[in-house]
Amino acid sequence: MLVRKHSALRSWVVALCAIGWGALVIGGCSEESRYQVLSFFFEGVPKPGEKAQWQQVVHEPRRPPGPKSTPTPVAVAAIPKPKYPPGWLLALVKTLPHDTAGYPDMVAAFKEKKIDPLPGPEQDHVVPKPKKVDEEEITLIKTGKTKCSFSHQVHTTLITCKSCHSAIFKMTIGEKLSMDDCATCHEKIAFPIKGECVRCHPAMKKKAPKEPPKEKLLEGEVKMVRAKSSEAPSMGIPPATFPHLAHRVNYRCYACHPTIFPMKQDDKKPITMENITDGKSCGVCHNGKIAFAGDDLGTCSRCHY
Repeated sequence: MLVRKHSALRSWVVALCAIGWGALVIGGCSEESRYQVLSFFFEGVPKPGEKAQWQQVVHEPRRPPGPKSTPTPVAVAAIPKPKYPPGWLLALVKTLPHDTAGYPDMVAAFKEKKIDPLPGPEQDHVVPKPKKVDEEEITLIKTGKTKCSFSHQVHTTLITCKSCHSAIFKMTIGEKLSMDDCATCHEKIAFPIKGECVRCHPAMKKKAPKEPPKEKLLEGEVKMVRAKSSEAPSMGIPPATFPHLAHRVNYRCYACHPTIFPMKQDDKKPITMENITDGKSCGVCHNGKIAFAGDDLGTCSRCHY
């Protein structure tokens, strides 16, 4: 270590002496001698008597730069807006006309063009044409406060003759009718019979509703019959619930009844997941094209709740 320190110190001393002697030699020489010495080592040294002219030195690049490339725009895929965003049904119901009891008046909504339900699901991008409307009006009770008439025009706008005849009503005039027959739809899907008498019996006085609309009737919810052999109960899966209102604002009743489903639920022929995946019953529409697929495990809670 000591030898290395002495060697480095000696090198520094020699270098300083050389610089000092060089400065003395250059300083003591004539301008001509100085020019000869400096021009030997450096370029651009001015001759004796000349003034130094400084010039800017421009270093050219070794290779010319390439043309500026315009970046190719990247196409950003637009995220499609969902057709039915969360809360769409409640927002729509607020815009519909309502009866005195607070239920949405679907007939008035149709006439005012608040809704435009389709006659059926699209087939090869073609919407089926609406069925013919029967304008016949039948008087059921001729006189008194209970005077009542049945408008075919109102009903056949949304349902067909086969929807009611002859599974619910016979095609004969003078048939004895029961309010229980009308309750096949009313009291379950359409406005309730109790408290809404004036809608069928205009001679009766309107009465203020005693209670707010029932949420289940407002939605038109119907619990579906489950097959006895189903293993769903053991797995804690509740029965499927069909909300009519969400479907009624988009499709007319005869889109499903009675071609796909009978007007009265058949307990002996429950709907199974096998039917749906085979394109039957709910699977006619819920196939992943018209509506969400019935066998999509991510959508189970939309029916089973």
